Amino acid sequence: MAGSKRRGVPSARGRFLRLNDMVASTGLSESTIRRRVREGKFPKSVALTPHCVGWWETDFEAWASARLGSHPDE
Repeated sequence: MAGSKRRGVPSARGRFLRLNDMVASTGLSESTIRRRVREGKFPKSVALTPHCVGWWETDFEAWASARLGSHPDE
């Protein structure tokens, strides 16, 4: 992966999205996103540092695609 990064080739999984990206993309609050992660109704976050998490862009896109046409609380 380091060689790919030096060549400017993105990861196959895309990039990490941060919590503010999730809020902006979904319109859900931070607490709602965290609750849905705990309930298994939102993609799992990945610990980037002890105090920082992110979501793989491809995981979020798959979740969002699956949600199209369904009720947000399902």
